Amino acid sequence: MNNFNETYRQMFSGIELCIKQKLQFPTLTLIYSTIDTLAYIAYGDGYKEIGKNFKKWINEYMYQEKKLNVTPMDLYSARNAIVHTLTPHSRDTKNKKASVIIYAWGNANLATGEKSIKISNCEYLKVIHINDLYESLYLGFLKFINSDLDKEVKERMNEHYTNISQEMLENYINLTNVAT
Repeated sequence: MNNFNETYRQMFSGIELCIKQKLQFPTLTLIYSTIDTLAYIAYGDGYKEIGKNFKKWINEYMYQEKKLNVTPMDLYSARNAIVHTLTPHSRDTKNKKASVIIYAWGNANLATGEKSIKISNCEYLKVIHINDLYESLYLGFLKFINSDLDKEVKERMNEHYTNISQEMLENYINLTNVAT
């Protein structure tokens, strides 16, 4: 469990540093990959149910603590767009199954973004503030780790590691040299 805690301490520190430096794509990539990994820990299933688990984790943890004005489907679509193309568009936004998310940063006012969307008559656009997205994730994380976790969830939590020592690397190299 200590390795799990350290892994996520590092993830949240990384997100905070990226927000502070206004590194938009690294911030979003870290946020969405953190949701992905927490959904895996909560529900398992590896790659079989990524979308379903991603949206389920948002509903059960993030949105129980701080709901945003975007749907879990919008966030999953945004995750796919950012992680796979570094653009705001995914297959789901192109097929009108999800909204395109516009992110506000720093002291930007959401009301201004929402007003611009309304004026432009682009109902497929939604705006969220990066700080709200991060806060929802962080509060959801706290809710998750403080919930009643079953044995399988704890086992997946224990899969995490924080450091690979020089000795571990040398042992791995020695093992692979023997095998080749």
